[in-house]
Amino acid sequence: MKIGLALGGGAVYGYAHLGVMKVLEANGIVPDFIAGTSIGALMGGVYASGVPISDMERISKEFKWQEIVNVTIPTEGLISIDRLKTFVEKFSKCTQIEDTKIKFAAVATNLLDGKARVFDEGSMGAAIRASCSLPAIFTPAIYDDGVYVDGGITNNVPIDVVKNMGADFIIGVDVTAMAKPNVIKNHDIFNIVWQSFLIMIQENSGFRSYKDADFMIMPDIRNFGPFDLSQKERIIKKGEEAAEKVIGNILSKIKEKGSLLGKVKDILTKEM
Repeated sequence: MKIGLALGGGAVYGYAHLGVMKVLEANGIVPDFIAGTSIGALMGGVYASGVPISDMERISKEFKWQEIVNVTIPTEGLISIDRLKTFVEKFSKCTQIEDTKIKFAAVATNLLDGKARVFDEGSMGAAIRASCSLPAIFTPAIYDDGVYVDGGITNNVPIDVVKNMGADFIIGVDVTAMAKPNVIKNHDIFNIVWQSFLIMIQENSGFRSYKDADFMIMPDIRNFGPFDLSQKERIIKKGEEAAEKVIGNILSKIKEKGSLLGKVKDILTKEM
């Protein structure tokens, strides 16, 4: 049975993905497919390339915004994250999506047609940079005859993508579902834009209802600033706690579905 992992966008909240993947791996669950949006694409892509969770956690804890951002004259966005491509290439085990250890795809939104674009081949760094381009905050990515912004606009938790990749059992991780930043305390332009974006993707996620996911994990992230890196260790812990609460149920459901799929395959094989 092929397992798919769909990792949602959510700025710094995406550190919770590390905690979730850490618990899944510790319990023997290593996905065959990973699809990610925004920070989910970054975390998922580096993991899919073959970087161990322990190394990812170390890199993430040492990470500073200065490594990927440049302040720009506000025309397309307040901050350029073009250096994110170089950052990904530095730490990833491969530069091309086709070469990842785990089959991987990143989701971005093309402003030219308003549709989601699934990057399942080509430059790993360019695809992840495109997926992470939060409108108004980060400058868009001009890539492959498209103008790309954050994939969260069209598909924040790409469950359908891992299903189309061939997953039989899908685990989705939504790090924004329970997020409630304190915009009264922090109402600068970054937090105002983020809260507006968050409302939109939470509404879209509600309409999707994640019907194709076999299991959804939603870390309890409240009152964390979306760009506050000082809280990253606490957010990783939130991901671990959320996964630990449901790991028993996930393992049982995988066993149950695997057994059913096995019986169906046996029947089909005999009939053929």
